[in-house]
Parts: sequence; C-alpha cells; structure tokens
Amino acid sequence: MTNGQDFFESDEISSLIKRGLFYARAGVPLNFQGAAGLGKTSIALEIARRLGRKVSVMTGNDWLGSDDLIGKEVGQSTHSVVDKYIQRVRRSEASLRYDWEASLLAEAMRDGHTLVYDEFTRSSAKANGILLSVLEEGVLITTDRLADAAKIEAHHNFRIILTSNPHDYAGVNQSPDALLDRMLTFRLTRFGMETEAGIVKARTGVSAQMSRRIVMLVRHLQALDGPDADHSMRAGLMIARIVAVRQRTNPISDALLAQIVTDVLNGRGATLSPSQIARALEAAGQTKRGNS
Repeated sequence: MTNGQDFFESDEISSLIKRGLFYARAGVPLNFQGAAGLGKTSIALEIARRLGRKVSVMTGNDWLGSDDLIGKEVGQSTHSVVDKYIQRVRRSEASLRYDWEASLLAEAMRDGHTLVYDEFTRSSAKANGILLSVLEEGVLITTDRLADAAKIEAHHNFRIILTSNPHDYAGVNQSPDALLDRMLTFRLTRFGMETEAGIVKARTGVSAQMSRRIVMLVRHLQALDGPDADHSMRAGLMIARIVAVRQRTNPISDALLAQIVTDVLNGRGATLSPSQIARALEAAGQTKRGNS
C-alpha cells in the first residue's frame, strides 16, 4: 500500500481515506496511531498523494534533535578575490559564509508541501516540542542567528500527517498531551480479513485465493499464540512474496507453504513446527491443493 498503483482500497479503507482527506483539506493535522503492520504509513502517504502537492517524508528516531526539525549549519564557504589590475599592486579580499540547511519541515511549510512525519513518537518529546507552534499557529520559530529567517509562517497549502505506535511499544516516547490536543488521531485496529487479503494480493501479485488462504492461516495462528504474538499483516505479506516467487516456476504444496509460514513466524518470536502449521491449514478451513 505504498503508491497509487498497488494501493488496495476496500470500503473499509475508502471510508478512512475520505475522512482523512476531508480533515486534511480543512487544515487539521492528522495522526494515524496503531500497532506495527497495520498500514499506517501507507494510508498517510496515500492521503498525502491525493492532496495533490509535493510530499516530503521524515521518520522519527531517538537521535533526532530540534535542529533536525528547524534546520542547522552544515558548513562554511570561503570566497576570495585577488586583484592583479596593476602589476606591482595586489589586493585580496576574503569572506567567510556559514551554510544553512533548512529542515524538511521548514521547506514544506515555506513551499506549501505535505509533510508525512512517520513514527513521530520515536523522537524525543523535546524535539517534537517544536511542533507545538507549527500545529497551533502555523509558525516555525528559531533563535539560531544563522537561520534564513527567525520565523517561518506556513504556506496556506502546507499540511502535516503523522503516524505513531501506541506508547507501550519499545522505543516509543510519551507524546505530550499539548501536542496530541493539536491533531486529530485515528486509532487504527487490524483491518477485516477481506481487506487484508486484498492488500496482500495487490502488493505481492498472488491469486485472490492464495492471499485469502495466507491471511486466514496467519490470523488463525495469531489466535492460537495469543495477543503477544507478532503475526501482523506484515508477516502475511512476507509469506505471500515468497510464495509468489515460487509460483512463477512451480506449484506450491501445503507442505512447502507450511514450511515457509513456520520460518517466517518463528523468526518473529513464534515457536511453531511445520506439522502444527499443516494442522492449522486444516483447522482454518483450508482445502488441500497443491497449486492455488
């Protein structure tokens, strides 16, 4: 779900996109919050694309500082002039200039772009504090004397869309209430099975039957392993990509599918055997077919 060509849109997703576009066009900052593997970033990028402006993307990280949101000095330039107009008289002049690099946020505000700030709660609360005046008054302020301007006022076309994980996720910082109060947060949960199967098909090229089979199997194993198991849609996408490559030249048997699922899910913390997966294929209501 990363661009207009492979973005799958069910009624479930269409409703979310339409509401997001409505609020974004009204100038409301959006935050798509939810667990990993739900497609938050893809939805944010799709809304940004449909706004019809240039899209900039930045990703939160714990090393991100205030200067990454405002701008920073990136070096110095020296300019020298030597005057040799008269043979025995030489005059030289040198000037030193500090080079300033505007942040993606500053550029988006100045030029009226849409900024997608992905996983913004992985950045520190101190760094994100810069956003308070941006979201409330549409103003980015810096006290650095080297900055191009002490204050940048947002272009009327500027929009910002954020994504975040719940605060109990590892590596996620608590976002100040004052910041959350300035945006509209969509709290996402897992899409329905048919929507998820449609996304897997669109992203990987496997058949509708195979994509549905993979999604049903992953969901069934999620129910068996409990809520702490990482059997997200991302796992289903990885399985489907492997299956798609295999099916270009050979049919895929249930035994091979079981092995692929075992390897993918065990790599995410599960403790499953191919025989357990094979039984799960039957328990999930799948038919035994060598090629779907």
